Amino acid sequence: MNRAFPSTVLAVALTVGLQAAGAEQSPPHTETLATTRPTESEAAAPAGSSPSVQWRLLPRRGSDHGDDALRFALLPSTTDDGRWSDLDDESTRLQVQFQLPPKQPEAGAPPPPATTRLTYQYAYGSESDIVYRRNRDLHDLVRDNSLLLKPQLNGIIVYRPYDWLETVLEGILEWEIPVQEESKVILPNGELERAPKRRLSLLVDQAFVKVHQIISPFEISVGRKNYEDERHWLYDTSLDIASVAVKAGPFRIEATAGREVYLDLDLAPNQRQPRDRIDTYILYADYRGIEDHRFAAYTIVRDDLLTEKQRRLLERKTRAQLIGVRALGRPSDSFNYWIEIAQLIGKDGPSVGGPVRGGTPTKRFAAHGYDVGATYRFPWIPFSPSITVSYAVGSGDESPNDRHNNQFRQSGLHTNETRFGGLSKFKIYGEALDPELSNIEIFTAGVGFRPFSNVFVDVVWHRYRLDEFAQSLSNSALTAEMNQVDPLRPRSKDVGSGLDLVIGFRRLFGLRRLGLDVRMGWFYPGQAFLRNQGDEEAPVIRRADQAMSVIAKFWW
Repeated sequence: MNRAFPSTVLAVALTVGLQAAGAEQSPPHTETLATTRPTESEAAAPAGSSPSVQWRLLPRRGSDHGDDALRFALLPSTTDDGRWSDLDDESTRLQVQFQLPPKQPEAGAPPPPATTRLTYQYAYGSESDIVYRRNRDLHDLVRDNSLLLKPQLNGIIVYRPYDWLETVLEGILEWEIPVQEESKVILPNGELERAPKRRLSLLVDQAFVKVHQIISPFEISVGRKNYEDERHWLYDTSLDIASVAVKAGPFRIEATAGREVYLDLDLAPNQRQPRDRIDTYILYADYRGIEDHRFAAYTIVRDDLLTEKQRRLLERKTRAQLIGVRALGRPSDSFNYWIEIAQLIGKDGPSVGGPVRGGTPTKRFAAHGYDVGATYRFPWIPFSPSITVSYAVGSGDESPNDRHNNQFRQSGLHTNETRFGGLSKFKIYGEALDPELSNIEIFTAGVGFRPFSNVFVDVVWHRYRLDEFAQSLSNSALTAEMNQVDPLRPRSKDVGSGLDLVIGFRRLFGLRRLGLDVRMGWFYPGQAFLRNQGDEEAPVIRRADQAMSVIAKFWW
Protein backbone atom coordinates (compact mmCIF):
# COMPACT_ATOMS: atom_id res chain seq x y z
CA MET A 1 0.00 0.00 0.00
CA ASN A 2 1.32 3.40 -0.96
CA ARG A 3 2.11 5.36 2.19
CA ALA A 4 0.95 8.51 0.40
CA PHE A 5 -2.62 7.21 0.32
CA PRO A 6 -3.80 8.77 3.62
CA SER A 7 -2.34 12.12 2.61
CA THR A 8 -4.04 11.83 -0.75
CA VAL A 9 -7.40 11.12 0.90
CA LEU A 10 -6.99 14.11 3.17
CA ALA A 11 -5.88 16.38 0.33
CA VAL A 12 -8.85 15.42 -1.81
CA ALA A 13 -11.25 15.87 1.09
CA LEU A 14 -9.79 19.28 1.93
CA THR A 15 -9.93 20.38 -1.69
CA VAL A 16 -13.56 19.33 -2.04
CA GLY A 17 -14.53 20.87 1.28
CA LEU A 18 -12.71 24.15 0.77
CA GLN A 19 -14.14 24.59 -2.69
CA ALA A 20 -17.60 24.01 -1.28
CA ALA A 21 -16.86 26.36 1.61
CA GLY A 22 -15.74 29.05 -0.76
CA ALA A 23 -18.94 28.66 -2.72
CA GLU A 24 -20.98 29.12 0.43
CA GLN A 25 -19.58 31.22 3.23
CA SER A 26 -22.85 31.60 5.09
CA PRO A 27 -25.61 28.99 4.95
CA PRO A 28 -28.80 30.56 3.57
CA HIS A 29 -31.93 30.53 5.64
CA THR A 30 -34.57 28.05 4.63
CA GLU A 31 -38.29 28.61 4.33
CA THR A 32 -39.14 24.90 4.45
CA LEU A 33 -41.34 24.14 7.41
CA ALA A 34 -42.39 21.13 9.42
CA THR A 35 -45.91 20.16 10.34
CA THR A 36 -46.63 20.89 13.97
CA ARG A 37 -49.42 22.17 16.15
CA PRO A 38 -49.31 26.01 16.27
CA THR A 39 -48.54 27.47 19.67
CA GLU A 40 -50.90 29.90 21.36
CA SER A 41 -48.67 32.83 20.40
CA GLU A 42 -48.65 31.69 16.78
CA ALA A 43 -52.38 31.26 16.73
CA ALA A 44 -52.75 34.81 17.99
CA ALA A 45 -50.45 36.26 15.35
CA PRO A 46 -52.04 38.90 13.11
CA ALA A 47 -53.24 37.90 9.69
CA GLY A 48 -50.58 38.01 7.04
CA SER A 49 -47.68 37.40 9.40
CA SER A 50 -45.16 34.84 8.24
CA PRO A 51 -45.17 31.45 9.94
CA SER A 52 -42.28 30.51 12.20
CA VAL A 53 -39.54 28.23 10.94
CA GLN A 54 -39.31 24.81 12.54
CA TRP A 55 -37.92 21.42 11.64
CA ARG A 56 -39.22 18.03 12.55
CA LEU A 57 -36.93 15.11 11.87
CA LEU A 58 -37.72 11.54 11.18
CA PRO A 59 -36.12 9.16 13.68
CA ARG A 60 -32.40 8.75 13.39
CA ARG A 61 -30.85 5.30 13.30
CA GLY A 62 -31.31 5.03 17.02
CA SER A 63 -33.72 5.31 19.89
CA ASP A 64 -32.34 7.30 22.76
CA HIS A 65 -33.83 6.16 26.04
CA GLY A 66 -36.03 8.91 27.34
CA ASP A 67 -36.09 10.95 24.15
CA ASP A 68 -39.31 9.70 22.59
CA ALA A 69 -37.15 9.82 19.51
CA LEU A 70 -39.83 9.17 16.91
CA ARG A 71 -41.45 12.51 17.68
CA PHE A 72 -38.44 14.53 18.78
CA ALA A 73 -38.46 18.05 17.31
CA LEU A 74 -35.17 19.81 16.69
CA LEU A 75 -34.30 23.46 16.22
CA PRO A 76 -33.41 24.92 12.81
CA SER A 77 -30.02 23.88 11.52
CA THR A 78 -28.91 27.51 11.40
CA THR A 79 -29.65 30.09 14.03
CA ASP A 80 -31.07 33.52 13.30
CA ASP A 81 -27.62 35.08 13.10
CA GLY A 82 -26.40 32.49 10.61
CA ARG A 83 -24.36 30.47 13.09
CA TRP A 84 -24.39 26.70 12.76
CA SER A 85 -26.45 24.84 15.32
CA ASP A 86 -24.88 21.92 17.18
CA LEU A 87 -27.93 19.89 16.26
CA ASP A 88 -27.21 20.03 12.53
CA ASP A 89 -25.40 16.77 11.94
CA GLU A 90 -25.82 13.55 10.04
CA SER A 91 -29.45 13.38 11.09
CA THR A 92 -30.27 15.94 8.38
CA ARG A 93 -30.44 13.04 5.98
CA LEU A 94 -33.69 12.06 7.68
CA GLN A 95 -35.60 15.30 7.27
CA VAL A 96 -39.18 15.40 6.10
CA GLN A 97 -40.50 18.80 5.10
CA PHE A 98 -43.98 20.27 5.05
CA GLN A 99 -45.69 23.70 4.93
CA LEU A 100 -47.42 24.93 8.05
CA PRO A 101 -51.06 26.02 7.60
CA PRO A 102 -51.73 29.78 7.83
CA LYS A 103 -52.13 31.07 11.35
CA GLN A 104 -55.39 32.94 10.62
CA PRO A 105 -58.07 32.02 8.07
CA GLU A 106 -59.18 34.48 5.48
CA ALA A 107 -62.21 36.60 6.25
CA GLY A 108 -65.32 34.47 6.67
CA ALA A 109 -63.52 31.12 6.31
CA PRO A 110 -63.62 28.54 9.12
CA PRO A 111 -60.32 27.98 10.93
CA PRO A 112 -58.30 25.11 9.47
CA PRO A 113 -57.81 22.10 11.72
CA ALA A 114 -54.43 21.92 13.42
CA THR A 115 -52.35 18.97 12.27
CA THR A 116 -51.77 16.66 15.21
CA ARG A 117 -50.44 13.56 13.48
CA LEU A 118 -48.36 12.76 10.43
CA THR A 119 -49.76 9.53 9.03
CA TYR A 120 -46.80 8.85 6.76
CA GLN A 121 -43.18 9.85 6.92
CA TYR A 122 -40.29 8.56 4.91
CA ALA A 123 -36.67 9.42 4.23
CA TYR A 124 -33.72 7.99 2.37
CA GLY A 125 -30.03 8.73 2.25
CA SER A 126 -26.54 7.31 2.32
CA GLU A 127 -23.66 6.92 4.78
CA SER A 128 -20.86 5.56 2.62
CA ASP A 129 -17.37 4.99 3.99
CA ILE A 130 -13.80 4.61 2.81
CA VAL A 131 -11.81 2.87 5.57
CA TYR A 132 -8.03 2.54 5.57
CA ARG A 133 -6.01 0.90 8.37
CA ARG A 134 -2.27 0.53 8.53
CA ASN A 135 -0.05 -1.50 10.82
CA ARG A 136 -2.54 -3.05 13.25
CA ASP A 137 0.25 -5.20 14.71
CA LEU A 138 2.65 -2.22 15.03
CA HIS A 139 5.20 -3.95 12.82
CA ASP A 140 6.02 -2.42 9.44
CA LEU A 141 7.41 -5.69 8.07
CA VAL A 142 4.12 -7.58 8.49
CA ARG A 143 1.58 -7.12 5.70
CA ASP A 144 -1.73 -6.35 7.40
CA ASN A 145 -2.83 -3.06 5.83
CA SER A 146 -6.38 -2.85 4.51
CA LEU A 147 -8.52 -0.54 2.39
CA LEU A 148 -12.28 -1.04 2.21
CA LEU A 149 -14.98 0.76 0.27
CA LYS A 150 -18.43 0.65 1.85
CA PRO A 151 -21.11 2.15 -0.41
CA GLN A 152 -24.45 2.25 1.37
CA LEU A 153 -28.06 3.30 0.92
CA ASN A 154 -30.65 3.52 3.67
CA GLY A 155 -34.32 4.29 3.92
CA ILE A 156 -36.94 4.55 6.63
CA ILE A 157 -40.75 4.58 6.64
CA VAL A 158 -42.93 5.60 9.58
CA TYR A 159 -46.66 4.81 9.41
CA ARG A 160 -49.18 5.99 12.01
CA PRO A 161 -52.63 4.68 11.09
CA TYR A 162 -53.98 5.78 14.47
CA ASP A 163 -52.89 8.25 17.12
CA TRP A 164 -52.04 5.35 19.40
CA LEU A 165 -50.18 3.13 16.92
CA GLU A 166 -46.82 3.69 15.27
CA THR A 167 -44.88 1.37 12.97
CA VAL A 168 -41.31 1.84 11.77
CA LEU A 169 -39.39 0.03 9.03
CA GLU A 170 -35.78 0.86 8.16
CA GLY A 171 -33.51 -0.93 5.75
CA ILE A 172 -29.82 -0.65 4.86
CA LEU A 173 -28.27 -1.81 1.59
CA GLU A 174 -24.49 -2.06 1.97
CA TRP A 175 -21.64 -3.67 0.13
CA GLU A 176 -18.12 -3.96 1.57
CA ILE A 177 -15.56 -3.96 -1.24
CA PRO A 178 -11.99 -4.90 -0.27
CA VAL A 179 -9.63 -2.83 -2.41
CA GLN A 180 -6.71 -4.24 -0.43
CA GLU A 181 -6.93 -6.92 2.25
CA GLU A 182 -4.67 -9.80 3.13
CA SER A 183 -6.42 -13.15 2.89
CA LYS A 184 -4.39 -14.51 5.83
CA VAL A 185 -2.52 -12.74 8.60
CA ILE A 186 -0.55 -14.38 11.40
CA LEU A 187 -1.30 -12.38 14.53
CA PRO A 188 1.38 -11.59 17.13
CA ASN A 189 -0.14 -14.20 19.46
CA GLY A 190 0.42 -16.88 16.81
CA GLU A 191 -3.21 -17.22 15.72
CA LEU A 192 -4.14 -17.24 12.04
CA GLU A 193 -6.66 -14.58 11.04
CA ARG A 194 -8.55 -15.02 7.78
CA ALA A 195 -10.23 -12.21 5.92
CA PRO A 196 -14.01 -12.37 6.32
CA LYS A 197 -16.22 -12.95 3.32
CA ARG A 198 -17.57 -9.59 2.21
CA ARG A 199 -20.86 -9.64 0.33
CA LEU A 200 -23.82 -7.46 -0.44
CA SER A 201 -26.07 -7.01 2.58
CA LEU A 202 -29.72 -5.94 2.69
CA LEU A 203 -30.36 -5.60 6.38
CA VAL A 204 -33.59 -4.77 8.13
CA ASP A 205 -32.18 -2.44 10.78
CA GLN A 206 -35.50 -1.48 12.37
CA ALA A 207 -38.92 -3.10 12.20
CA PHE A 208 -41.08 -2.47 15.25
CA VAL A 209 -44.55 -1.54 16.40
CA LYS A 210 -45.21 0.91 19.22
CA VAL A 211 -48.50 1.30 21.08
CA HIS A 212 -49.02 4.41 23.20
CA GLN A 213 -51.61 7.03 24.23
CA ILE A 214 -54.47 4.59 24.76
CA ILE A 215 -52.40 2.97 27.50
CA SER A 216 -50.91 6.26 28.71
CA PRO A 217 -48.62 6.79 30.58
CA PHE A 218 -47.29 3.48 29.28
CA GLU A 219 -45.99 2.61 25.84
CA ILE A 220 -45.09 -0.82 24.49
CA SER A 221 -42.68 -1.61 21.64
CA VAL A 222 -42.09 -4.96 19.98
CA GLY A 223 -39.68 -5.78 17.16
CA ARG A 224 -36.21 -4.77 16.01
CA LYS A 225 -35.30 -1.34 17.32
CA ASN A 226 -32.13 0.71 17.20
CA TYR A 227 -30.79 1.90 20.55
CA GLU A 228 -28.28 4.71 20.94
CA ASP A 229 -27.22 6.88 23.82
CA GLU A 230 -25.68 10.31 23.33
CA ARG A 231 -22.06 9.15 23.58
CA HIS A 232 -22.59 5.56 22.41
CA TRP A 233 -20.97 4.63 25.71
CA LEU A 234 -23.71 2.17 26.64
CA TYR A 235 -25.16 1.03 23.34
CA ASP A 236 -25.25 1.73 19.63
CA THR A 237 -26.92 -1.25 18.04
CA SER A 238 -30.17 -2.82 16.91
CA LEU A 239 -31.93 -5.19 19.28
CA ASP A 240 -34.78 -7.62 18.73
CA ILE A 241 -36.80 -6.61 21.78
CA ALA A 242 -39.98 -6.22 23.70
CA SER A 243 -40.04 -3.09 25.87
CA VAL A 244 -42.34 -1.21 28.22
CA ALA A 245 -41.87 2.46 29.06
CA VAL A 246 -43.69 4.74 31.46
CA LYS A 247 -43.43 8.51 31.72
CA ALA A 248 -44.53 10.56 34.72
CA GLY A 249 -43.67 14.22 34.62
CA PRO A 250 -39.88 14.64 34.30
CA PHE A 251 -39.27 10.92 34.94
CA ARG A 252 -39.15 8.22 32.31
CA ILE A 253 -38.39 4.53 32.83
CA GLU A 254 -37.99 1.89 30.14
CA ALA A 255 -37.52 -1.85 30.59
CA THR A 256 -36.21 -3.82 27.60
CA ALA A 257 -35.56 -7.50 26.99
CA GLY A 258 -34.18 -9.12 23.86
CA ARG A 259 -31.12 -10.05 21.83
CA GLU A 260 -28.98 -8.35 19.24
CA VAL A 261 -30.03 -10.87 16.61
CA TYR A 262 -32.92 -13.15 17.44
CA LEU A 263 -34.18 -13.36 13.84
CA ASP A 264 -32.10 -13.40 10.67
CA LEU A 265 -33.29 -10.26 8.86
CA ASP A 266 -30.57 -9.96 6.22
CA LEU A 267 -32.60 -10.28 3.03
CA ALA A 268 -29.68 -10.43 0.59
CA PRO A 269 -29.13 -13.76 -1.18
CA ASN A 270 -26.43 -16.01 0.27
CA GLN A 271 -26.16 -13.78 3.31
CA ARG A 272 -27.26 -14.41 6.87
CA GLN A 273 -27.04 -12.89 10.32
CA PRO A 274 -25.64 -15.29 12.91
CA ARG A 275 -28.11 -15.60 15.77
CA ASP A 276 -26.99 -14.06 19.03
CA ARG A 277 -26.83 -16.28 22.12
CA ILE A 278 -26.63 -13.46 24.68
CA ASP A 279 -29.88 -12.44 26.34
CA THR A 280 -29.90 -8.71 27.05
CA TYR A 281 -31.98 -6.91 29.68
CA ILE A 282 -31.95 -3.12 30.09
CA LEU A 283 -33.61 -0.98 32.74
CA TYR A 284 -33.04 2.72 32.11
CA ALA A 285 -34.51 5.61 34.12
CA ASP A 286 -33.84 9.28 33.48
CA TYR A 287 -34.88 12.57 35.02
CA ARG A 288 -35.28 15.86 33.15
CA GLY A 289 -36.73 18.11 35.79
CA ILE A 290 -33.83 20.57 35.60
CA GLU A 291 -33.60 22.53 32.39
CA ASP A 292 -30.61 21.67 30.16
CA HIS A 293 -29.53 18.79 32.42
CA ARG A 294 -30.20 15.06 32.27
CA PHE A 295 -29.66 12.55 35.04
CA ALA A 296 -30.05 8.82 34.59
CA ALA A 297 -29.56 5.48 36.31
CA TYR A 298 -29.47 2.14 34.56
CA THR A 299 -28.64 -1.52 34.68
CA ILE A 300 -27.69 -3.66 31.69
CA VAL A 301 -27.55 -7.45 32.06
CA ARG A 302 -25.83 -9.59 29.42
CA ASP A 303 -26.62 -13.26 30.05
CA ASP A 304 -24.34 -15.37 27.86
CA LEU A 305 -26.09 -18.65 27.18
CA LEU A 306 -23.93 -21.77 26.95
CA THR A 307 -23.25 -23.49 23.66
CA GLU A 308 -23.89 -27.21 23.30
CA LYS A 309 -20.16 -27.87 23.58
CA GLN A 310 -19.95 -25.85 26.79
CA ARG A 311 -22.89 -27.77 28.27
CA ARG A 312 -21.12 -31.04 27.55
CA LEU A 313 -18.06 -29.70 29.37
CA LEU A 314 -20.29 -28.71 32.31
CA GLU A 315 -19.10 -25.14 32.12
CA ARG A 316 -20.73 -22.20 33.83
CA LYS A 317 -22.10 -19.30 31.83
CA THR A 318 -21.10 -15.64 32.07
CA ARG A 319 -23.66 -13.21 33.42
CA ALA A 320 -22.35 -9.63 33.47
CA GLN A 321 -24.41 -6.85 35.02
CA LEU A 322 -23.51 -3.21 34.46
CA ILE A 323 -24.98 -0.77 37.00
CA GLY A 324 -24.40 2.93 36.54
CA VAL A 325 -25.43 6.54 36.85
CA ARG A 326 -24.79 9.38 34.45
CA ALA A 327 -25.25 13.11 34.12
CA LEU A 328 -25.16 15.11 30.91
CA GLY A 329 -25.88 18.78 30.55
CA ARG A 330 -25.45 21.96 28.60
CA PRO A 331 -26.25 24.78 31.03
CA SER A 332 -25.17 27.40 28.49
CA ASP A 333 -24.40 27.69 24.78
CA SER A 334 -20.71 27.72 25.69
CA PHE A 335 -20.43 24.80 28.10
CA ASN A 336 -21.45 21.16 28.24
CA TYR A 337 -20.31 18.27 30.44
CA TRP A 338 -20.72 14.54 30.96
CA ILE A 339 -20.24 12.18 33.91
CA GLU A 340 -20.35 8.39 33.52
CA ILE A 341 -19.93 6.10 36.54
CA ALA A 342 -20.47 2.35 36.28
CA GLN A 343 -19.96 -0.79 38.35
CA LEU A 344 -19.64 -4.30 36.89
CA ILE A 345 -20.91 -7.26 38.91
CA GLY A 346 -22.02 -10.78 38.07
CA LYS A 347 -20.38 -14.10 37.21
CA ASP A 348 -17.43 -14.64 34.89
CA GLY A 349 -17.78 -18.18 33.58
CA PRO A 350 -14.68 -20.11 32.38
CA SER A 351 -14.04 -20.25 28.66
CA VAL A 352 -14.22 -23.40 26.54
CA GLY A 353 -11.43 -25.75 27.59
CA GLY A 354 -10.99 -23.94 30.89
CA PRO A 355 -11.88 -24.99 34.44
CA VAL A 356 -14.97 -27.17 34.85
CA ARG A 357 -17.27 -27.85 37.76
CA GLY A 358 -15.37 -29.31 40.62
CA GLY A 359 -12.27 -27.36 39.59
CA THR A 360 -11.61 -23.65 39.83
CA PRO A 361 -14.76 -21.83 41.04
CA THR A 362 -16.50 -19.31 38.84
CA LYS A 363 -15.13 -15.81 39.35
CA ARG A 364 -17.19 -12.85 40.45
CA PHE A 365 -17.02 -9.53 38.64
CA ALA A 366 -16.12 -6.61 40.91
CA ALA A 367 -14.96 -3.81 38.63
CA HIS A 368 -15.61 -0.16 37.99
CA GLY A 369 -15.27 2.43 35.25
CA TYR A 370 -15.90 6.11 34.85
CA ASP A 371 -15.57 8.86 32.26
CA VAL A 372 -15.85 12.58 33.08
CA GLY A 373 -15.25 15.55 30.83
CA ALA A 374 -16.40 18.90 29.55
CA THR A 375 -16.28 21.14 26.47
CA TYR A 376 -16.12 24.93 26.54
CA ARG A 377 -16.81 27.02 23.42
CA PHE A 378 -15.80 30.58 22.61
CA PRO A 379 -18.34 31.67 19.97
CA TRP A 380 -17.38 35.36 20.27
CA ILE A 381 -13.79 34.68 19.14
CA PRO A 382 -12.95 34.36 15.42
CA PHE A 383 -13.22 30.76 14.16
CA SER A 384 -15.39 29.88 17.22
CA PRO A 385 -12.75 27.78 19.01
CA SER A 386 -13.53 25.20 21.68
CA ILE A 387 -11.54 23.13 24.17
CA THR A 388 -12.37 19.69 25.57
CA VAL A 389 -10.79 17.83 28.47
CA SER A 390 -11.74 14.38 29.78
CA TYR A 391 -10.43 11.53 31.90
CA ALA A 392 -11.62 7.94 31.73
CA VAL A 393 -10.65 4.81 33.70
CA GLY A 394 -11.62 1.18 33.39
CA SER A 395 -10.25 -0.91 36.24
CA GLY A 396 -7.93 -3.86 35.69
CA ASP A 397 -7.44 -7.21 37.40
CA GLU A 398 -4.32 -7.19 39.57
CA SER A 399 -4.65 -10.83 40.69
CA PRO A 400 -5.90 -13.06 37.85
CA ASN A 401 -5.71 -16.19 40.05
CA ASP A 402 -8.05 -15.12 42.84
CA ARG A 403 -11.82 -15.50 43.14
CA HIS A 404 -12.66 -12.06 41.71
CA ASN A 405 -12.31 -10.48 38.28
CA ASN A 406 -11.67 -6.77 38.73
CA GLN A 407 -11.31 -5.96 35.05
CA PHE A 408 -14.03 -3.59 33.91
CA ARG A 409 -15.91 -4.21 30.70
CA GLN A 410 -18.40 -2.07 28.89
CA SER A 411 -21.76 -3.43 27.81
CA GLY A 412 -20.57 -4.99 24.55
CA LEU A 413 -23.27 -2.97 22.76
CA HIS A 414 -21.20 0.23 22.68
CA THR A 415 -19.17 1.96 19.95
CA ASN A 416 -17.75 4.93 21.96
CA GLU A 417 -18.53 7.66 19.44
CA THR A 418 -19.54 11.27 20.00
CA ARG A 419 -18.67 14.82 18.97
CA PHE A 420 -16.71 17.46 20.86
CA GLY A 421 -16.63 20.99 19.48
CA GLY A 422 -17.63 20.26 15.90
CA LEU A 423 -20.37 18.25 14.22
CA SER A 424 -18.50 15.08 13.24
CA LYS A 425 -18.75 12.07 15.49
CA PHE A 426 -15.53 10.16 16.08
CA LYS A 427 -14.04 7.54 18.39
CA ILE A 428 -13.79 9.23 21.78
CA TYR A 429 -10.85 7.03 22.89
CA GLY A 430 -8.86 7.37 19.68
CA GLU A 431 -9.41 6.53 16.03
CA ALA A 432 -6.33 4.35 15.62
CA LEU A 433 -6.29 2.48 18.96
CA ASP A 434 -10.06 2.52 19.64
CA PRO A 435 -9.90 0.52 22.89
CA GLU A 436 -12.72 -0.61 25.12
CA LEU A 437 -12.60 1.15 28.49
CA SER A 438 -11.11 -1.90 30.18
CA ASN A 439 -7.88 -1.98 32.25
CA ILE A 440 -6.87 1.40 30.91
CA GLU A 441 -6.57 5.05 31.90
CA ILE A 442 -7.17 7.63 29.17
CA PHE A 443 -6.52 11.34 29.38
CA THR A 444 -7.93 13.33 26.46
CA ALA A 445 -7.50 16.96 25.44
CA GLY A 446 -8.92 18.49 22.29
CA VAL A 447 -9.32 21.79 20.50
CA GLY A 448 -11.87 22.60 17.84
CA PHE A 449 -12.48 25.51 15.51
CA ARG A 450 -14.50 26.51 12.47
CA PRO A 451 -12.41 27.99 9.64
CA PHE A 452 -15.45 28.36 7.36
CA SER A 453 -19.17 28.51 7.99
CA ASN A 454 -19.61 24.90 6.90
CA VAL A 455 -16.24 23.39 7.93
CA PHE A 456 -15.52 22.12 11.44
CA VAL A 457 -12.16 20.86 12.71
CA ASP A 458 -11.28 18.89 15.86
CA VAL A 459 -7.72 18.05 16.91
CA VAL A 460 -7.69 15.54 19.77
CA TRP A 461 -4.79 14.08 21.77
CA HIS A 462 -4.98 10.98 23.98
CA ARG A 463 -2.60 9.58 26.56
CA TYR A 464 -2.99 5.88 27.45
CA ARG A 465 -1.79 3.95 30.48
CA LEU A 466 -2.65 0.49 31.79
CA ASP A 467 -4.44 0.26 35.13
CA GLU A 468 -2.78 -3.12 35.80
CA PHE A 469 -0.04 -4.96 33.93
CA ALA A 470 -1.39 -6.93 30.97
CA GLN A 471 -0.35 -8.40 27.64
CA SER A 472 -3.25 -7.14 25.52
CA LEU A 473 -6.00 -4.55 25.35
CA SER A 474 -9.64 -5.62 25.31
CA ASN A 475 -11.42 -5.17 21.99
CA SER A 476 -8.84 -2.80 20.58
CA ALA A 477 -8.44 -2.04 16.88
CA LEU A 478 -4.84 -3.27 17.18
CA THR A 479 -3.56 -6.85 17.34
CA ALA A 480 -0.13 -6.13 18.87
CA GLU A 481 0.69 -7.58 22.29
CA MET A 482 2.31 -5.80 25.23
CA ASN A 483 5.07 -6.60 27.71
CA GLN A 484 6.71 -9.25 25.53
CA VAL A 485 10.35 -8.44 26.45
CA ASP A 486 10.17 -9.34 30.15
CA PRO A 487 12.64 -10.10 31.80
CA LEU A 488 14.96 -8.34 29.35
CA ARG A 489 13.17 -5.12 30.20
CA PRO A 490 10.82 -4.46 33.12
CA ARG A 491 7.12 -4.56 32.42
CA SER A 492 5.51 -1.24 31.64
CA LYS A 493 2.05 0.35 31.87
CA ASP A 494 2.95 2.97 29.26
CA VAL A 495 0.60 2.13 26.38
CA GLY A 496 1.39 5.24 24.33
CA SER A 497 -0.42 8.23 22.90
CA GLY A 498 -2.77 9.01 20.05
CA LEU A 499 -3.57 11.98 17.83
CA ASP A 500 -6.80 12.46 15.90
CA LEU A 501 -7.64 14.99 13.20
CA VAL A 502 -11.36 15.22 12.43
CA ILE A 503 -12.69 17.51 9.69
CA GLY A 504 -16.39 17.82 8.99
CA PHE A 505 -17.86 19.46 5.90
CA ARG A 506 -21.55 20.33 5.63
CA ARG A 507 -23.57 21.69 2.70
CA LEU A 508 -20.93 20.70 0.19
CA PHE A 509 -21.35 22.70 -3.05
CA GLY A 510 -24.38 24.37 -1.50
CA LEU A 511 -26.30 21.08 -1.19
CA ARG A 512 -27.92 20.89 2.22
CA ARG A 513 -28.00 17.11 2.44
CA LEU A 514 -24.41 16.53 1.28
CA GLY A 515 -21.66 16.22 3.88
CA LEU A 516 -18.26 14.65 4.39
CA ASP A 517 -16.39 13.64 7.55
CA VAL A 518 -12.67 12.84 7.40
CA ARG A 519 -11.33 11.14 10.54
CA MET A 520 -7.60 10.47 10.71
CA GLY A 521 -5.90 8.84 13.68
CA TRP A 522 -2.30 8.03 14.62
CA PHE A 523 -1.16 5.81 17.47
CA TYR A 524 2.34 6.19 18.91
CA PRO A 525 3.18 3.07 20.98
CA GLY A 526 4.79 3.40 24.39
CA GLN A 527 7.20 1.26 26.41
CA ALA A 528 4.63 -1.52 26.88
CA PHE A 529 4.89 -2.37 23.17
CA LEU A 530 8.67 -2.84 23.05
CA ARG A 531 9.64 -5.94 21.07
CA ASN A 532 12.68 -8.16 20.71
CA GLN A 533 13.78 -8.40 17.08
CA GLY A 534 16.70 -10.64 18.00
CA ASP A 535 16.69 -13.75 20.17
CA GLU A 536 17.27 -14.57 23.83
CA GLU A 537 21.05 -14.86 23.36
CA ALA A 538 21.38 -11.69 21.28
CA PRO A 539 18.33 -9.56 22.05
CA VAL A 540 17.59 -6.47 19.97
CA ILE A 541 14.97 -4.36 21.71
CA ARG A 542 13.07 -2.00 19.42
CA ARG A 543 10.17 0.38 19.79
CA ALA A 544 7.03 -0.68 18.00
CA ASP A 545 6.05 1.07 14.79
CA GLN A 546 3.18 3.55 14.51
CA ALA A 547 -0.36 2.64 13.49
CA MET A 548 -2.76 4.74 11.48
CA SER A 549 -6.38 4.81 10.40
CA VAL A 550 -8.35 6.98 7.98
CA ILE A 551 -12.12 7.04 7.59
CA ALA A 552 -13.88 9.20 5.02
CA LYS A 553 -17.63 9.18 5.53
CA PHE A 554 -19.95 10.68 2.92
CA TRP A 555 -23.38 11.81 4.11
CA TRP A 556 -26.38 12.36 1.91
